[in-house]
Amino acid sequence: MAGEASLGRYTPYEMVFGVERLAEREFSALAEEASRRRITLSRRDEFAGSEHVGTLLQRLVPETPEPAALESYLDILFHCYHFWNAGCPLYAFEAEVARDLIATPPNLEGWSLRAPHPSLYIELPRSLFWAAVTEGELPEPVEGLFVRLGPDQPPAEFDLLIALGMRPERPGFSVAALTAALEDTLGSEQPGAFRSDIPGADLAGIYSLQRPSEALLLVLRLLWYLDVYGEATEAVPGTGGEAPQAFGYDAPTALDHYRVRLSGRSRG
Repeated sequence: MAGEASLGRYTPYEMVFGVERLAEREFSALAEEASRRRITLSRRDEFAGSEHVGTLLQRLVPETPEPAALESYLDILFHCYHFWNAGCPLYAFEAEVARDLIATPPNLEGWSLRAPHPSLYIELPRSLFWAAVTEGELPEPVEGLFVRLGPDQPPAEFDLLIALGMRPERPGFSVAALTAALEDTLGSEQPGAFRSDIPGADLAGIYSLQRPSEALLLVLRLLWYLDVYGEATEAVPGTGGEAPQAFGYDAPTALDHYRVRLSGRSRG
C-alpha cells in the first residue's frame, strides 16, 4: 500500500469510481445518453430520470435500500458526475488555512460567489471538522466537500455534498446534501459557529459542521480564499494507477490536485 497521506488523500470519488476507469466509462455513456435524449444533467430531477443513472443505482445500491439511502446514492452520483465533467479539480487545504478563516472571518459583503471550476472537491484537513448526518448519532470526521455552481443555477446559489466517516474498517462513507444561496448563508451565521460539543474539542482544536449553516459558511470562506488568494495554491501530481487497497484510507490520491497554503492575508 502507498504511504500515509495527510494532504492529497484518496477521495470519496475514487472510492466509488476509482477502479478500472469506471467513471470515465460510465459517465461518458451517461453524457452520450443525455445528448441523445436532450436531458439536462445539471438539473437533479432530470439527472435522476436518466436510464443510465438508474442502471448505476441498481449496481451500487443494496437490494432493499431505505428511501433516504437511495437519495444519498443519487446525490453521490450527481456530484461525482459533475466533478468528473469538470475535470476532477481537487483542492486540499492545509489546516492552517481553515483555522485562519475561522479565527478571522473574511468580509464577504459585496463578494460575488465564484469558484475556479463549476464543480470541485475540497479536501478538509483530516479530523479537523466533525459532524453527524442524523441528529443523535455520534459525530464523524468530515473528509471533504463536493461543491457545484451549475450554469443553470442563480449566480449566487450552490450545491454542497458533505462526505464524512471514511475510516480503515469501513468500505464506504456517509453524505449530507445541501443547496443554498449566498445571501441566505451570510445571514445564517449564529453565535458559537463551528464550536464543537465533543468533550475535549477545545483542547483538541477541532470544529463542528453539525449545523447546515456551519458547513455552508465554511464553503463560502474557502471559495473566497481560492478566489482572492489564487497564488496560494500549488499544483501537485497524483500518483496515477489503480485504487489502493484497504478502501484507500491514508493513501494518496491518484488525481492531480492543488495544495492550498496559508498566505499572508490581511485580517478582517
